[in-house]
Amino acid sequence: MTLRRLVVGVLQTNCWIVTDGAEALVVDPGDQPERILAATADLHVSAILLTHAHFDHVLAVPELVDAWAVPVLAHTAESPVWPHELATVRRDGHWDAGTATVRLLAADPSQLAPPDRLWDGAFTPVEDLQEIHIGALTARVLHTPGHTPGGISLLVDGHLLSGDTLFPGGPGLTGPPLSDFPTIIDSVRRLLELPDGTRIHPGHGLDTTVATERPHVHEWIARGW
Repeated sequence: MTLRRLVVGVLQTNCWIVTDGAEALVVDPGDQPERILAATADLHVSAILLTHAHFDHVLAVPELVDAWAVPVLAHTAESPVWPHELATVRRDGHWDAGTATVRLLAADPSQLAPPDRLWDGAFTPVEDLQEIHIGALTARVLHTPGHTPGGISLLVDGHLLSGDTLFPGGPGLTGPPLSDFPTIIDSVRRLLELPDGTRIHPGHGLDTTVATERPHVHEWIARGW
C-alpha cells in the first residue's frame, strides 16, 4: 500500500491517494483538480471518498468526476452538510472556514470565494464497517461523527485516514449546528482503540500515531475542544 499526499486549497487540506500501485482511491479532493489529476496520471482511479463534505474537502470533485467517471462515496448521515455549506456561502458570500475565517477574509477575501462550478452533492452512500476494495487492498470505513454527522475515517493496512476527526493534539473543530463535542470524543475513543502503531493521517497537517495520542484524551475532554 502506498499513500500519496497532496496539500491543496486555502485551508491546506490533505488530499490522500491510496493505491496498490495500479488502482487508486482518492480521498478528500479539496481543491486544485489539475494537481490531483497529475498526481494520479499513472493510476486507475476507481472512486472518490469524502471523509466529510465541508467545502475544503470537496471543491475538486466536479472536475475529477468528469475526468474519471467514478462514484463519490460518503456516509449516509452526511447528507445535510453540503446543503448547509451552500446555504452559508449564499448568505455570507464566502465559505465558513471556522476559526480561520476572520484571518483569511482580512488577508484576501477572494480566498474564501466560491468557484464558478460547485459539486452537485450527489454521492453513493457507504456505511460503518463497509469494505472498499482498491485493487489488491481492502479498506474499512469507520463512521466517526462529531465534526460532521456523517464523518468517516478509513482504515487500510495499518494506516488510518482520520479526516477532521482526529489530529495530533486532539479532535477536530466542533460547534453548532452540525457538529458536537461529546460525539466527536466518542469517535476519537473508538479510533484510539486501534493498535498502538496505527499511523494516523489527518485531513490537515502532520501525521501521528494511536500510541502518541491515546494518553491525552482526558486532557482534551477537560479543555472542551
